[in-house]
Amino acid sequence: MFFNQIGLNFALQASNPFFKLKTLKRLLFYLSLALGAVIIASLTSVFLFKDRIIQQFITEANKSLSTPVKIGKIDISPWDGFPNMAIVFHDVYVEDSHKGNYPLLTAKKVSFFLNPIEVWQGQYAIRGLQIRNSETNLKINSDGANNYTVVNKNTDNNGGVRFDLRNVKLFDTRVHYRDLSRDQDHSFSSEELIASIGIDNEFYKILANGDVTTDQIGVQSNRFLKMKRFQVNADLLYNDKEKDLLIKPSQLSLHQSQFELEGTYQFKDKNMIDMTCNGKKTDIQTLLSLLPENVNERFSKYESDGDVYFNMLLKGEISERKDPTISIRFGCENATLFHPDYKSRIENANMEGSFATSSFTRLTEAVLFLKNVSGTLNDRPFQTDLSIQNFENPYVKFVFKGDLDAASIINFYPINDLQELTGDIGIDVSFEGQTALLKKKATAQKVIANGSVDMRELNFKFGKQAVQFKDLNGVLQFTNNDLALSEVSGKLENSDFEMNGFFKNIITFLLFENQPIGIETDLKSNYIDLDQLFAIGFGEEGSADYQFTISPDLYLNFNCDVKSLHYKKFSPTNITGNLLIKNKMAIARNVDFKAMGGALSLNGIMDAKNNKAIDVISSFKVNGVHLDSAFYVFDNFQQTFIQDKHLKGLAYADVELEMTLNEKLKLFQETLIANISTTIKNGELNNFEPLRKLDKYLDDDNLNRLRFADLKNDIHIENKIVYIPQMEVSSNVTTIQISGTHTFDQRIDYRVIAPLRSKKKIDPDEAFGAIEETNTGSTKIFLKIIGTTDNYSVIYDKEAVKKKIVSDLKKEVVELKEAFKLKGKIKKKEIELQKDDYFDWGDSTKVNNNQEDL
Repeated sequence: MFFNQIGLNFALQASNPFFKLKTLKRLLFYLSLALGAVIIASLTSVFLFKDRIIQQFITEANKSLSTPVKIGKIDISPWDGFPNMAIVFHDVYVEDSHKGNYPLLTAKKVSFFLNPIEVWQGQYAIRGLQIRNSETNLKINSDGANNYTVVNKNTDNNGGVRFDLRNVKLFDTRVHYRDLSRDQDHSFSSEELIASIGIDNEFYKILANGDVTTDQIGVQSNRFLKMKRFQVNADLLYNDKEKDLLIKPSQLSLHQSQFELEGTYQFKDKNMIDMTCNGKKTDIQTLLSLLPENVNERFSKYESDGDVYFNMLLKGEISERKDPTISIRFGCENATLFHPDYKSRIENANMEGSFATSSFTRLTEAVLFLKNVSGTLNDRPFQTDLSIQNFENPYVKFVFKGDLDAASIINFYPINDLQELTGDIGIDVSFEGQTALLKKKATAQKVIANGSVDMRELNFKFGKQAVQFKDLNGVLQFTNNDLALSEVSGKLENSDFEMNGFFKNIITFLLFENQPIGIETDLKSNYIDLDQLFAIGFGEEGSADYQFTISPDLYLNFNCDVKSLHYKKFSPTNITGNLLIKNKMAIARNVDFKAMGGALSLNGIMDAKNNKAIDVISSFKVNGVHLDSAFYVFDNFQQTFIQDKHLKGLAYADVELEMTLNEKLKLFQETLIANISTTIKNGELNNFEPLRKLDKYLDDDNLNRLRFADLKNDIHIENKIVYIPQMEVSSNVTTIQISGTHTFDQRIDYRVIAPLRSKKKIDPDEAFGAIEETNTGSTKIFLKIIGTTDNYSVIYDKEAVKKKIVSDLKKEVVELKEAFKLKGKIKKKEIELQKDDYFDWGDSTKVNNNQEDL
């Protein structure tokens, strides 16, 4: 009855509006007062009992941990997680479970959020967790033992620290995972990741949102997903009793693409995974970014418009001996592929791609298919297919068809060292076989390659030197490992060429290093600039010199027909003949050309096995060469004694020589040995100073313009000495006989026998012993020219008559020539190519190897 009366009175007063407002104010005041009292009490209790709370928390936490923990500083904050209180650890170090001192976790700051009422009751249920600047190192050693078993299994559920994490925040965190038993090395990082963990008995419901960067996914020597930043929205359910992780549909975002991930991971008895990833709103740029770094670098900026799809399935056991299978489907339909910085684009692109392997650590079973690939490159259609089986020993099938504008190729995908590409190129090629078979000559022909490349007005610059190729036309026809050239013509810098023939072993040469290539072709040219080609092939940067060498991988057989050639001052024309190269040797056979007003025929061998000492053996015929031109072309043979300005006439000669050159094709003078059987017709010797000095003895003022008929001699060169046996010079002035030696250091010793018509200019006493009366009543005078070409003297030769020096010199020359011929034959046998062993390329066409005597 009493309460009924109070209620009635309250109801009557409440009907008054003024009373309602006044009552509400009082109620708010009392509530604020009560709340303030609670806060003040909480703050007071926190600071009064701070040490006891911390000590009790550590005691309870240690009951759950089996490894040491080091903490620099511990605070309690009532505000960080209000109404919960926070126990804050600074400079945290948690030891891992392996032997030795290795950190499992280091963190600058770790905050645990607890209910203060539960804390007073001695219950430490962590309601939230916040970690800043942390690094976690998870490791499995070679025996399969992990380092993160740090929680005691026998912890009493009624004691210790319990987790009820509805609010977990990670800032600037990094996680390393290394499995030595499986050679895996992964790293992850995150700037901010927020998670909620709901616990219901053995079940943990985890919701996570934030960024995750895969620094790397390392499997053996491979590195995947390097520095890829994902936005993650994950929904996970973990069953601790069954060790089962269920990934409900979760989202990963990378660039502008989205992926949906779902599946299971079980590890109670075996590590079993069954997971799918489907691309949503994917583009080519994102998919390319998932490739290994060495591939991704070349494609990372390419973009796409249109429908691009991606699906992945990962399923199977993860163990020391087993890997899950991975299967990926990807492709595009009516897409456009382009690079924002380049001019070309692929439009109407279609592709069906798939990749599968039973183990991504052992790729012998891996297969990649790119099927029904088609599109247009700058409105020019193409189509291609590619399959690769066994990535460790690839078996490749490849087909490409298209007629393309060459410029559009490098405008879509620039090629290193290839510039200014223009023209048209038609491609219809196919390839099938195990690429490893190409490494051996015996198996290379088992690889099937067919098709053709049609070049039309192709122009480009190639290499660091930007070597220019112009007006390339012709057809390249693939036949297995060889390439046939049909009417291939063009210009290489200043030189032009037309070739018909074969490039043997071409695919092996292009795909692998240190592989041989054989070139067997007819070469026609209107002009070859050999100076320029030597500079390109053997030139040294910043120097006019070059390092001549012959590649051990080059096998060459050229039948040459060259209208003109230029090398320094040498400009031959109408050059025909055969050039062979093998085993670092070059062999010139039946080479004929016109030069210096006459004609020459040449055979020779150049042995460049030691490029510091290149041996040369040659024989050649000279027919009607102008002497002054020869001396001019060869820079007066590096001497100033007798020069092109002194000489006229036509030279006919048979020459055999042997010499050694250095890598700059400079002669080692001491190695030159030569036999020269020469005839000079219609010769002139003008203003030759040594003859002018004979005026004093011969009483003849016309020796400065000496004209002579046929002049014949057999000259020998050896040990840096030119041996000149006696020869008779019948001239418009007189008839004289000359012999002697001329050394490479320009020391001269010439013997001259001339008729003495008058004794007016000589002193009989001084000339005694150098004058001889003949049976016919004429008189001969014996002279010699000795010294150096810069400082010489003409004196009486008084010993010549007594010692028969002229005949002795002739005998010495004959002996030297015979020895040289024998040595030359031996040398030729040493380096001559063996018959039927020139080009040995399996079933390829053989070259005619009949060697001619050089």
